Amino acid sequence: MNSEKNRDCIFRKPRASMLVIAVMLLTFSISSLCTADTPEQLEQYRYALGLIQRHLYEEAAKVLSRMLSEPQAFSQSDGAMFWLAECEYRQKNNVKAAGLYEKLLRDYPQSIFRDRAAYGLGWAHTNDNNPKSATEAFARVSRSDLPLWIDANLKRGFLMVRYNMDTEQTVRVYEDLLKESTLTETQRFESHLQAGIGKFNQSIYRHALDHFTSALEICPDEKRQPLQFYIAEAHFRLKNYKEAASEYASTIALAPDSQLGQKSAYSLAWCHIRLGEPEKAVPHFEKQAENKRSVVRAESVKNLVDLQMNLHQYEKAIATIDNGLNALPAAERPELAYIRALALSRIGEFEKSLTAFADFVKKYPRHARTDEAIYQTGLVNVALSRFKEAIEYFERVSSEKVDPDLREKAIYRIGECWFNLGNIKLAGDNFNKVIKVFPKGKARYDALYQLGELAYMQESHADALTAFEAIASSKNELAAQATFRSGEVLMKAGRHNDAIIRFQEYLNNYSDGKLKEDAIFKIGLAWLELKDRAQALAAFSQLMNAKGYFRQEARFHIGEIARELENYPLAIQHYKAIIAEDAAHPLASRARRAVGISLYQTKDFKGAIETFAAILKDYPATDAAIPESRLWFGKSLIASDDIENGILEVLKVPVLYPGSEFIATAYAEAARAYAKLNNINKSRMMYEELLKVKPPAELRQEAETALKKN
Repeated sequence: MNSEKNRDCIFRKPRASMLVIAVMLLTFSISSLCTADTPEQLEQYRYALGLIQRHLYEEAAKVLSRMLSEPQAFSQSDGAMFWLAECEYRQKNNVKAAGLYEKLLRDYPQSIFRDRAAYGLGWAHTNDNNPKSATEAFARVSRSDLPLWIDANLKRGFLMVRYNMDTEQTVRVYEDLLKESTLTETQRFESHLQAGIGKFNQSIYRHALDHFTSALEICPDEKRQPLQFYIAEAHFRLKNYKEAASEYASTIALAPDSQLGQKSAYSLAWCHIRLGEPEKAVPHFEKQAENKRSVVRAESVKNLVDLQMNLHQYEKAIATIDNGLNALPAAERPELAYIRALALSRIGEFEKSLTAFADFVKKYPRHARTDEAIYQTGLVNVALSRFKEAIEYFERVSSEKVDPDLREKAIYRIGECWFNLGNIKLAGDNFNKVIKVFPKGKARYDALYQLGELAYMQESHADALTAFEAIASSKNELAAQATFRSGEVLMKAGRHNDAIIRFQEYLNNYSDGKLKEDAIFKIGLAWLELKDRAQALAAFSQLMNAKGYFRQEARFHIGEIARELENYPLAIQHYKAIIAEDAAHPLASRARRAVGISLYQTKDFKGAIETFAAILKDYPATDAAIPESRLWFGKSLIASDDIENGILEVLKVPVLYPGSEFIATAYAEAARAYAKLNNINKSRMMYEELLKVKPPAELRQEAETALKKN
């Protein structure tokens, strides 16, 4: 975080200040010479110190070495040894200097030069590239000389940081320094900063933030952005994404195009993702992906592509890959090539996607994504309804050499393809293979569900129930759907009471399930089959507030039940509600006919005539609603004594719609109408025509009885 140059500058100053201290010590040394020493010793010592004052270190070293080698005792021998060590240090003889400092510390533990010797020893080891010994030496400086102790521990901490020594000990050094009130602002900043970094590296982010925040208050401008970045990073690690986003934004504002500014933009994007705002992350990734000098360009390209794919922005993902592929190392480019082919399939560019997947497989035959690309090629062929071609690709990744998960999916897809090709046997064989080979696989429930569907198609209701109920009893995501489907199977098998129980089970277990309204509707239908109109009405009434398809279906059935119970006003109310809400609804035409029929049954023939006339006007002659509407239009005219026009309308049914199911009824209505007009011959003719179209039993009996009379 801090440049080596800046750090070295901080720690050269204490050693340079030793020159000033040396002068003070020299003065002290000279003034404290003991009178018990010989005149020659005193003279030689003064001489050596004088040489040191004149920076003649080599000469001074010779004098001091000679003095220390003499057998006669000298009261200032610890001082002589210290100054000899200093002379060797000044001459860059670090090993000799270190030896002399160490000897002084060992032989003279109570010397006034002890702390200075430990300090000098630390510098000698530092210059000799022995950082571990250097830190141990700096640690030997005592607090008796507090400024020196501070300098020594700052240097000690610096070395521990630089050479990645024990983080906990490093933090302890800086936190001990922070206990001293005499630290300069620069020293206090450095201590908070390095203690914070240490705590950060220990993943103790809350304590790191405390140090970083304190450092920020006294931070020099040139170091503000790095510190701001650390604060943002700490918040991010603490999952304080909102605070982290704010700090990253502040970091960017200090220097947007710096490396830290670029890294902050990248991390800010991730904050938005973590906050559930992926759309806000996109512009930050885009800016870094477009900047060819960004240090996070490659990562931004990859993450932008992933984000765009997740947001279903497939065309943008393709453009990002095309523009940013070269930003990635060669080893990472195949992944984006694969994603590009996948994105093409997502936007319906199936032929281009097939080409892209084929190119990928050819160019990267042994890549981790190659088998997946072959599988995706199969899926694209499925989308193109090329099921046989799809099977060929799926079979290429269905061998035992392929990743089990992918192999399982491929075998399942083969089953689906055979199903789509109408080969039920091969479809079933492959679905069974999924279950047999992968009894704990991810697709086993899907395969079992498909087997249930196959059994249902073949009216093997017991087998279908076995499959669906096995899924329903599991915790698989298909359990709800299988529960519902088993209810439908029971209805198909005519077991309506059991079906009601199963649909109710679905409602109890999946009260917010997507098939909730469908289940209620099916319960209503089941009660209708059981001839229990009251229960059916209760079920359909629950759907009155539904918003989807079943709202109108339920209304229509309520209307039908009301009509069967001869509660025509209620029936008309529900039919008209369907028409009013959505005149284009598929049930609208049936509802309008039902309104007309209900009006007819209440003997409101005028209203019925108007209703059916409007239907005939609004719908084309080819519409399925027209034959029945014409029949009831004619019946309404006949009932209102407009018999001749009524006969003309009902006869349009057999004449214009020869395949209609209402032909027999139309002939019967015409016969009755002619009878009202006392036109017996025409009436007989109509009954004779009726008998030719294989009428229902009751109409046949009516016709035969009428013909016998006449």
